[in-house]
Amino acid sequence: MTIVTLGIYRFWARTRLRRYIWSSIRPGGDSFEYTGTGLEKFLGFLIALVVLAVYLGLLQVVLSFIGFSLWGAITSEPRGPMDVVTQLGATYVTGLAVLPLIFFAQYRARRYMLSRTRWRGLRFAMDAAAVGYAWRALLYFGLSIVTLGALMPLTTFRLEKYMTDRMWYGDASFEQEGQWTALYGAMKHLFIAVGLLLPAGVIIYWGLFLGFLFLGFLSILSFAGCIWLLFGFIYYQVESFKYLTAQKVLDGQVRFTSQASCERVIGIFVQGIILITILTIVLILIFVALYFVFSALGSNGMPGGGAGAEIFGGSGLLWALLVVILGSLACFELIGALATVFISAPILGHIVDTLRVENSGQLEQIRQRAGDLMDDADGFADALDVGGAF
Repeated sequence: MTIVTLGIYRFWARTRLRRYIWSSIRPGGDSFEYTGTGLEKFLGFLIALVVLAVYLGLLQVVLSFIGFSLWGAITSEPRGPMDVVTQLGATYVTGLAVLPLIFFAQYRARRYMLSRTRWRGLRFAMDAAAVGYAWRALLYFGLSIVTLGALMPLTTFRLEKYMTDRMWYGDASFEQEGQWTALYGAMKHLFIAVGLLLPAGVIIYWGLFLGFLFLGFLSILSFAGCIWLLFGFIYYQVESFKYLTAQKVLDGQVRFTSQASCERVIGIFVQGIILITILTIVLILIFVALYFVFSALGSNGMPGGGAGAEIFGGSGLLWALLVVILGSLACFELIGALATVFISAPILGHIVDTLRVENSGQLEQIRQRAGDLMDDADGFADALDVGGAF
């Protein structure tokens, strides 16, 4: 349906998928309920596009004005090294200017999903504080980059705490406890990976003067470091999730524990990548075969003439072009669908199955809260393709 409607149906598709997944999660035997609609997501997407168009349009006007002021014409040759640096900086300003919107969209996406989620008839919610999250995310991620990742635990903890402390279930609020320094234990494999990659960098430097004598050792060390870095990142995600989950408190008494396994998550990911690759290759081969068939028909006509020649003869190249377009859309949508089926949903299932709620009797004391209106739904997340989940 998404391919036939050239992508428009995806808002309704994601809504139906969320309803199915939400209803499949049943804490204590009672399933979650997703109340969002495809129409409000579609309208929110249109609103986000207008805002983004105005924002980026004004930015381009400002950059053009600066370019004419500095060089007289944007296409003029730089007069020196500083002009080159300035022009490169201006080129990347647009990309950097989108970062605040990305963080803004991530917060709004979680807020929208919570506002459209119910359990036992009670609504979840989140305070309207996306702007505060955006500038904090810029600050903390900037610190992580400047410190070469050394302050990544601070970024993870502070941003999650900012979100959690503004989340609600009914009239009960969530609170994120704990210390950011406790997350350094989850970074141990990242440190090992860096320990492998740093010597590789040194060998590269000296290898230029030693005739690449250590090329074999360098290749093994670099490969091991890259694989370990990927494993370390997944390990950090799982272990930091477990710690942050154990430090969350609802209504001052309800707590949570997670026994998620990093090995299980990696296994699901690797298996999913293999299956997706195989099925995608099969689909590509089918469309490649169709492309050559229609191209041949367009060039030579149908053997033996007849109705087939009238249909394909002379227009076979157009049919081949249509196959290429539909094939590209199909591959794109297929990869997204298969990633959900073989990676995202199984990992979510593992997370849910290993999550426990402690002191759940206190949940009986929680009452309903008023619903939240969000005119743009999670349109910014859709427009920027971030934080939308499923």
